[in-house]
Amino acid sequence: MLKVRCQAAARLDAKGRLALPAALRRELAAGDHNALVLTFHKGCVMGWTPEEFERTVERPLSEADPFDTEVMDFAHALLGPAQDVDVDGQGRIRVPALLRELAGLEREVMVNSILNRVEIWDKDAWDDRFSQARARAAALRGMPRGRDA
Repeated sequence: MLKVRCQAAARLDAKGRLALPAALRRELAAGDHNALVLTFHKGCVMGWTPEEFERTVERPLSEADPFDTEVMDFAHALLGPAQDVDVDGQGRIRVPALLRELAGLEREVMVNSILNRVEIWDKDAWDDRFSQARARAAALRGMPRGRDA
């Protein structure tokens, strides 16, 4: 599990490579993680270590009814574009073209390490998302309970 919290501005190069923030690189190296699983969901590229992807996404989906329409839709949308990417010796990943296209990533991005995942957002999309989230969170009376709670 990623036990680092960070939010950092970053840039994609012309080949779609992204230098991960130093705190995240250190955490990945400390955990001997040299790969991430990336996919697109709700406006951003999300990434997990392969072990966390299995625990968080694949296992719960594999235990759901594979013929349920909502399960199929979610699996197709989340697993369809999922790709394994290596973390190179310089702490960079290459964000696949399909994922860059889906998330509207061009050059300026925000990288967030949240709970057990990494999120990569287009900078302007992140600014909008963060503003909306702060406004909605201000109206909460405490910690929200998940759908299944």
